[in-house]
Amino acid sequence: MVNKLSEPPHTSKLVITGGSYAGYLVAWIIGHDHQFKAACSQRGVYDLATFFGEGNAWRLVPNYFGGYPWEPEVNATLVRESPITYVKNITTPYIIFHGENDRRTGFVQGEMLYRSLKVLGRPVEYVRHPGAIHEITRSGDNRQRIDQMLRTYEFFERYLNKK
Repeated sequence: MVNKLSEPPHTSKLVITGGSYAGYLVAWIIGHDHQFKAACSQRGVYDLATFFGEGNAWRLVPNYFGGYPWEPEVNATLVRESPITYVKNITTPYIIFHGENDRRTGFVQGEMLYRSLKVLGRPVEYVRHPGAIHEITRSGDNRQRIDQMLRTYEFFERYLNKK
C-alpha cells in the first residue's frame, strides 16, 4: 500500500491536538497528512512495541493486537500501526507534552518521537512536566495545566500567523 500525503490548502488555518489515545492519533495523522499548520500531542504512545514494556496499560497490546511484540505477526502489526514508523513523513510543526511520572504511557514515548524529529531537522518542541502523571490535563497541578494550555496556544498562534 502506498501512502499519499495530502498537500495543505494555501489558506489552511487548521491545527490538531489530542491527549493519550488522541495524542497517538495526532502523531499518526500528521505522519500521513500535511493539511495542518501545527500539531500538539500530550501523553501519547508512539511506539506500540516499547509501550508493552513501559506503560501500566501494557495489556492493551495483547488485548487489541492479539499477542505480544515477540510474535512475528503481532510485531508486524505493531510496527505498521506505530506513528514512529512514519516519523520521516512528519513535517508539520509539532509540540509534544508528557508528564515525568506518567505510568500509563511513559515519557520515553514522547522523548523518542521528539528526538527522532530533531534528528530529522523538523520543527518540534518537547515539554516534560516534572512530577506530572497521565491525568495532568484533568486533575494535575494547576500551574502545569495552565502552562500546557498557554504553550499550546502560543505554539498554534506562532504557526497560524507564519507566512
